[in-house]
Amino acid sequence: MVIGTPEQIAPSTEHYERIEMDPMPRSCCYGIFSDDEGEYDYSLHYFRGDPDKRIDFVLVYKEIIEDTESSGENTPIQKTGRELDAKKKRRIFEENLERKGIAVERETYDKNDGSDIKRIVYVKLHGSDKCLFEYAEHLQMKKLLKIDPMRIFRDEYKEETSWFDWKVFSSLHSGERFYKDEIWDEMKNHKISARFEQKKADRFVNFDQPGFFTTSERSYILSYILQETPFQEETKNGQKGDIGIEYLLNDDIYISWFPLHDGPYQIPSIEDKEEDEKVFLNDRQVLSMFWADWGRWFKYQPLNRVRIYFGDTVAMYFAWLGFYTKLLIFPAIVGTLVFAYDVYSVFNNEVISDVCTSLHSNHTWICSACDLCTVEPLAMYCISTYIANAFNNGGSVFFAVFISFWSAFFLEFWKRYQITLAFLWSKADFKENQEPARPEYAVTCEEDDVRYNPITLRWEPYREQSILKTMTAITVVIITVVVVIITLISIIIYKIAVYTMFQKVSGGNLKPYAQSIASVSGSILQLVAITVLSQVYAWLAEKITLWENYRTETEYQNNLTVKRFIFEFFNYYGSCFYIAFFKGNFAGYPGNYTRLFGIRLDTCGPGGCLGELAENLAIIFLGKQILNNIQELLIPVIKTWWSRKKYNKYQGGRDDKEAIAISMTTPWESDNDLAVQENLFPEYLEMVIQYGFATMFVVAFPVAPLFALLNNIVEIRLDAKKYTELFKRPIPVNCMSIGIWYTILDYMASIAIITNAFVIAFTSDFISQVLWKFDRNDSLAGYVAGHLSVFPEGDCKYWDYRDEHGKPDTYWWKLKAVQFIFVVVFEHFVFSVVRMIDLLIPDIPEKLEALIHLEDSFAREMMKEVIEIDLEKLEEMRNRVAIKKRQRLKYT
Repeated sequence: MVIGTPEQIAPSTEHYERIEMDPMPRSCCYGIFSDDEGEYDYSLHYFRGDPDKRIDFVLVYKEIIEDTESSGENTPIQKTGRELDAKKKRRIFEENLERKGIAVERETYDKNDGSDIKRIVYVKLHGSDKCLFEYAEHLQMKKLLKIDPMRIFRDEYKEETSWFDWKVFSSLHSGERFYKDEIWDEMKNHKISARFEQKKADRFVNFDQPGFFTTSERSYILSYILQETPFQEETKNGQKGDIGIEYLLNDDIYISWFPLHDGPYQIPSIEDKEEDEKVFLNDRQVLSMFWADWGRWFKYQPLNRVRIYFGDTVAMYFAWLGFYTKLLIFPAIVGTLVFAYDVYSVFNNEVISDVCTSLHSNHTWICSACDLCTVEPLAMYCISTYIANAFNNGGSVFFAVFISFWSAFFLEFWKRYQITLAFLWSKADFKENQEPARPEYAVTCEEDDVRYNPITLRWEPYREQSILKTMTAITVVIITVVVVIITLISIIIYKIAVYTMFQKVSGGNLKPYAQSIASVSGSILQLVAITVLSQVYAWLAEKITLWENYRTETEYQNNLTVKRFIFEFFNYYGSCFYIAFFKGNFAGYPGNYTRLFGIRLDTCGPGGCLGELAENLAIIFLGKQILNNIQELLIPVIKTWWSRKKYNKYQGGRDDKEAIAISMTTPWESDNDLAVQENLFPEYLEMVIQYGFATMFVVAFPVAPLFALLNNIVEIRLDAKKYTELFKRPIPVNCMSIGIWYTILDYMASIAIITNAFVIAFTSDFISQVLWKFDRNDSLAGYVAGHLSVFPEGDCKYWDYRDEHGKPDTYWWKLKAVQFIFVVVFEHFVFSVVRMIDLLIPDIPEKLEALIHLEDSFAREMMKEVIEIDLEKLEEMRNRVAIKKRQRLKYT
């Protein structure tokens, strides 16, 4: 086996770090492994014609050529106008890339398909140092400085541990570098960074080395260049569609674009290696071994390694997911104990005894639940009464208060952890005003559509957002919400129809299960409708947001997120809100039922709707988690299998076996077969929806945090495996936080407080039972009989507090007053404590805030010279823009 340092094996490699890994008892290094036994050849990650040029990005397109057997040559067939136009746009696009300093090399492979041969072309791109330096300055990327003025302050920085970071967590990372939480170690070793400038490049660490930009930073720069490069001979401002790779992908001029993975994820065998031999692992293999492996489920995530390889957004998502999962341990334990107490309480519950086992339960007739139904004995509602009364106790109130306080602590401590990460990743001062305009936005601006940004000290394209587009987007969102409501009404009608049918079939043998069958089947149907509508609206929301054309990528993602989340909120939680707060409350009473389109609204049985709410939550919440995990694992695998099946007959332009063998093992081909994850919205949405289920209706389903915890333990490793093994390498995006998702979580925490208060007061019978005990010396004797009103005409009873004429009795008004008082007291108490938590816990740790200001001061000192130069040109640019605007007004 031939072993050497990375520099000896492949030219122009980046700086690799030697590490010791406990699970592998041999020295391991980031680098390249290669020998004459057919192991992976890392030289394929460089241009064939110039081995000094590393492949930074790959574009893929297809074309058809004619198979001329007589001549033995492949010649192009007569192309259509569309194909000729596509070829012309590709030529112009790639020529413009070369003018910007992007080197281009092509690999061509053919596939025999009957009489024609389809050709697939891989366009390999490499960014030159000059190009990367120029765009790094334009994108205001931050790099480490050679000087280290913060070293005198760093020794004074003491490690801080949060209140939840007990010794049980410290055991998870002892002695293992890639398992532990590296944040505090990084804080101690943090060095100052500043925005890169070409004129001062010599002040930055390793500016003259090939590894100055990491692979993810190179991918980020090239992705921006690809999005702003025109593909028309003459670019006209305002002409949409003449710039950027996105439009070429939408028109199938290119079929794919992606940065290359660093190599295979499979770990090389070490069984046949000598003890003193070294095995070189690439970053992808390291993450696969120490992050995506299922056996590491109880270990910390190597967030810094994830960020270096995948970029800020992916690392921030996994940081948030890990933090959220870690804190779920507490509500999971408390919720499990509360649920155990709930189960225990049903064995000594007087209400359940009255409904299920008392002598009069079979002789007390309950009014029909539908127009075609008959009266039923009270004992028929035994199962639903068991479920509902399991949660009608003080444990539910305690857990509702606990989950509200937990949400407040979770959000507050996440803000502190988030800003710490942003500081360590040199993004603490990253603001939306510093973000460059999206190329799709910039091309729509006229020459004088600019503004001066006092933060970046640059002129940037800017125009006011169209009110018409905004109003159209709002209208579309409202229409989609209406569609969700219509779907919900359809499910309600379905439940009524199923309940009526099972009341009549099998001679009435299925009557005891009619309510449960209707509820469960309706919830399953609702889950299917949720899944289908989510896919449709995801496509619609993206199209609408692209049409609105927001200035920055952050604005675009935030508006897309808000549109989709509003829809998903109603989509997932609509049925829960209906069961909890509307079902039965507006159905009327015997002799005066409320009808919708001639159909009588459904009602809750004795004991209320809490049991049905628990069933609905369990089915949708657990069903959603199971379906999502299956979908996340199977869909990428199926897509990869299908892609490989389509391209498995491509062969190199040469006829020799060597060319065919190479074509089947090239990294651009293997990466092209992988599935695409365009953004992290599906991952965040899944977790935020889960957060809502674990907080908003936790009174009816106290084990929701436990199932969320178990799911997230799997989710972290499943998502890690997807990103390292099943997905194309994502295009890095800068960020300093989880963005608008934090605002959504904050609003959902407030909604959870209100929701739990109303569920306890109105959906459950907790307040009603407490009031009954208060009036009757702490006894529930006669509670069921006292809550059944008589309907004289039908000789039956129904669950309400009305006299024989259908008018609310005195106890009804007394109960409503107590319920509203409870809601007001509960909300004010919880909101006051949550607000106090928010005020007492600073968003930024005190010492960290001092370090942020210190770093900013040094960075501004570095920028001082450039500021003076920009200010000299400011007045001249303002005058030029004013003249352009006057000319436009004159002609318009």
